[in-house]
Amino acid sequence: MTSALTSKDRYHTAVIGAGSGGLTVGIGLSALGRRVAVIEGNAVGGDCTNVGCIPSKSLIHLVNAHGGQWTPAQIFAEVRAKRDALRDKETHEVGHTQNLDLIFGWARFRGPKRLQVSLREGGQREIEAKHIVIASGSRPHQIEIPGLPPKRSLTNETLFDLTEAPKHLVIVGAGVVAMEMASAFRKLGSAVTILARSERVLSSMHTDVSTTMQIALAANGTTVLTLTQPVSYDAANLSLCVAVNGRTQTLVGVDYVLQAIGRDLNIDKLDLDKAGIPFDEHGIHVDPFGQTRTNGVFAIGDVTPTSHHTHSANAQGRRVSQRIHLPLLPAFGREPLFPTAIFSDPEVAHVGMSAAEIAMHCHPNVVLNLRFEMKDLDRGYTDQVEHGFVLVQAIRLTGTIIGATLIGPRATELISVFTLAIERGISLFQLYRIVYPYPTFAGGIGKIADAFMRNTLPNLPRELLTYIRYRFAKP
Repeated sequence: MTSALTSKDRYHTAVIGAGSGGLTVGIGLSALGRRVAVIEGNAVGGDCTNVGCIPSKSLIHLVNAHGGQWTPAQIFAEVRAKRDALRDKETHEVGHTQNLDLIFGWARFRGPKRLQVSLREGGQREIEAKHIVIASGSRPHQIEIPGLPPKRSLTNETLFDLTEAPKHLVIVGAGVVAMEMASAFRKLGSAVTILARSERVLSSMHTDVSTTMQIALAANGTTVLTLTQPVSYDAANLSLCVAVNGRTQTLVGVDYVLQAIGRDLNIDKLDLDKAGIPFDEHGIHVDPFGQTRTNGVFAIGDVTPTSHHTHSANAQGRRVSQRIHLPLLPAFGREPLFPTAIFSDPEVAHVGMSAAEIAMHCHPNVVLNLRFEMKDLDRGYTDQVEHGFVLVQAIRLTGTIIGATLIGPRATELISVFTLAIERGISLFQLYRIVYPYPTFAGGIGKIADAFMRNTLPNLPRELLTYIRYRFAKP
């Protein structure tokens, strides 16, 4: 019962998970003088610091910078050293944050305001908080591959413990992790085969991105098998039997299999029903400020349907902190845009409406598709760019940007220009007036604006008529 708790067990806010979003809330509220408990069962920093963004981007950087001089063992050792150093730094800083208690253990609800924590060192602890924030993240989804021994099976949680480059790495899945790791391991000298479960890689993105990426993968020697699934593994012969369009095929010399086929949400052990928190296979549904249907309980990051990135969890954490600290401020509006960034070779980035959403909500006659090839930029010429483009969907006449996709050098950096443009209603008319340094890849944004002006200005009567006729027509 509540009366059994002491003052040290009562907090203003309790946060379940010390990943990106959880730390944003915990550190933010504690800096505002609130007493906060942050509960973490594994390592501070969550997936991003320990098994995600930091080690994967360190691997990509080190392969690009030192791939010809360092051995794979040296590269992997440096990846782990950088990861561990950052984790230790974050753990020290969080552990010494004023007004914040870092509790190592696993939490579950005992009521809307009550948590039971199974402490990592043993024993139990009861915690009560006025506000509880669920930021428990996710874990890699895995399928059973008969015959595959654990030492040959990898996920993002075990990949960076390798001490040598695989001779033949098979990646099950064709999403973000697959694209990034295929690029990195090919540069390490591994043979790489991607088993795509759909007809194309990066199937959630624009078809032009998939086509360009598959061309780039083929150019660097990566094999892509579409409509494929693993069937069985022969450990004695290091061979993997796969089904390709209903036919079986054997891949030989496969010493490691990396599963990169999505995520499972870490909500199954939280006893959400005891706090009256509804959820489904997509996660815990929240309003734009992270509030669940249970008053005082919030959710951010992977456990929500709209957030699948470190930067989106951070953004949600900031909004939740604002909502908790200033509850009387009006809470309305939508979530900010969450751009996608893939650090493959070439890089891929997207923000705004997807092609499917545009087809669903906009009449095709009112949407302009504007594309410029990166290789046709002078910077593309000097840097010998082979693959990449800037693709923008905009409303005719007004130049309002509704979607932007980039593939090529610096795509993950350039996407922020389009994020700002969509969020603030900056049209292609306005981007046309911007002076872009020469020669840069940012010049591709200027080329898109040029194309819009060439299409619009000479044809203003036609563009106006088309806009009036179709702007609010159903697709």
